[in-house]
Amino acid sequence: MPDPQTLLLVGAGHTHLHLLRHADRLRAAGWRVELLAPRWFDYSGVGSAVATGALPLEAGRLDVAGLAARGGVRHHVDTLAGLDPRGRVATTATGQRLGYDVVSIGIGSVTSDLGVPVGAGVVGVKPLAGLQTLAGRLPDEGAAVVTVVGAGPSGLELAAQLSTRAGVRGVRLVDGGDVVGPSLPTGARRHVERVLARRGVEVLLAARVERLDPTSVTLADGRVLEHDLAVLAGGLAAPPLVADLGLGDERGVPVRATLQHVEHDDVYAVGDCARFTPRPLPRIGVHGVRQAPVLLAALEARGRGEDAGQHVYRPREHFLSVLDLGAGHALAARGRWWWGGRGALMLKRRIDRRWIESYRAAGG
Repeated sequence: MPDPQTLLLVGAGHTHLHLLRHADRLRAAGWRVELLAPRWFDYSGVGSAVATGALPLEAGRLDVAGLAARGGVRHHVDTLAGLDPRGRVATTATGQRLGYDVVSIGIGSVTSDLGVPVGAGVVGVKPLAGLQTLAGRLPDEGAAVVTVVGAGPSGLELAAQLSTRAGVRGVRLVDGGDVVGPSLPTGARRHVERVLARRGVEVLLAARVERLDPTSVTLADGRVLEHDLAVLAGGLAAPPLVADLGLGDERGVPVRATLQHVEHDDVYAVGDCARFTPRPLPRIGVHGVRQAPVLLAALEARGRGEDAGQHVYRPREHFLSVLDLGAGHALAARGRWWWGGRGALMLKRRIDRRWIESYRAAGG
């Protein structure tokens, strides 16, 4: 019987967690599975609620080491620093050299700086480890003013939730576009606008940011608006490591529908760090979740020496998105359909808990 090939999973995001849970299937197909990732995974679905203190850190945290051990996967608690696709060697931040036959990269995303200077101390929405410092930087009592830059889903969640938090006197939401939540149906956008208005959130649209600092934001029209804390939620980009490795750029690792790099058949990329070349995809967790069974099936076929090219990712046109707007209120939207209220939040909490608990059960 031939020796097993080595599959190296870099990062423990949505897709790779699914592969860890089904490591037995990969071993049966002829793979030795290794993981290069930090000890913990923090679930983005409850990221804003954890950041603002509405939920505890444990509500979205998974023990990656436990899940890997349960699946018989060797776990290198480290991060990727270098990759040689031709030599098939990965180098870690601590200097380990890990050989592989196939590597899959799922290292998430970082907050885009929008092409403007951003001062140290500004809180970005990604990676989540930085966002999780937000609650601790807000006073329990007092009169803090917070500026949130970016009126997409993350910015809307944070602005709405912060407006209900004790110790926050005012929230300002700034965006260079003409509407809040441009990806939402028209009625849903208006619903969010009403929620923000009722809570006293100052919304500044068509306001291009020239500079963002921990104590002020400078707009293109010359205004300088002061605050006590700034949050940058203006969009996501692939981590700089992608460009440093020579695998892509800020748009991500370019992959085909098979999730393989356009130039390297032995390199896969998934989730937020990937750039799906058949068509642009938003950086949202649902794609990492739905890419997981495709990648698993492709690797099983490849391990058995079968044609893996038939396993391709076909994104759906519509997906369910639920924004947690705080104070027991959420907004759910799918295509043109939407609804808001306490029931939407109950749905979100149920979906999030079910997903998290499925991996806690698998991890033992």
